[in-house]
Amino acid sequence: MDTFAAIDAFLERWRASLIPPFSPEDVDGFIRRHRVEIEGLVAQTMARRRARGGESPMLVGDFLAYDALAASQRHLDAQTDKEVMAQLLRRVDGQFADGYGERSVIHNFAVEYVDARTEAIYLRDAGWDAVPLLLERPALVVIAGGRVVAVRDWRGGLTIHPERRGTLNHLYGELSRVEEKLLHLREVLDLYPDTKEQLVKYAYATWKQARKAALNTASESRRKSP
Repeated sequence: MDTFAAIDAFLERWRASLIPPFSPEDVDGFIRRHRVEIEGLVAQTMARRRARGGESPMLVGDFLAYDALAASQRHLDAQTDKEVMAQLLRRVDGQFADGYGERSVIHNFAVEYVDARTEAIYLRDAGWDAVPLLLERPALVVIAGGRVVAVRDWRGGLTIHPERRGTLNHLYGELSRVEEKLLHLREVLDLYPDTKEQLVKYAYATWKQARKAALNTASESRRKSP
């Protein structure tokens, strides 16, 4: 169902839920007069809902929803590993409470965020302003000029802002190199978390080694500078 079909369905349910003293004519008149505002509000709400779910953005409004999330998520990412892990584990426990199994939550949610944060470290080392997002399904965004210009959703797909398509194609290659670095790091660490305790060890080790690699890259660049 596209956005406008969803809006029509919402309005129909809303109209049916009303009781007197509002007549059908009153309701229809209100909708006609305020259709544009109603469509805008519903579209914004749907965009925010998709963004919180880590879904791939399609329209400019979808990217605006990610803009709002990126600010708070940047603050989370800037905290210490211990503080970030505490919030991640709270989210993990919340999914346990909803009836999901430990191994499923670890693999399909927690590790995704740990890896997204690791990839953000590598991307920042390469000059990109990247922020991992701890959402219903974790995602990774790239920011330029204070706005989200690209989103790598929880499925692994990268979507470029409609106004920046054709100007950020090199990001695909950069993200591919970052993913290769993460896979190599996994092999070196030989840590494959199935429990919360293993997750903590994996996260701390991965983030530490990614930062160490970034520092080594910076040192190498300084040595090569004239």
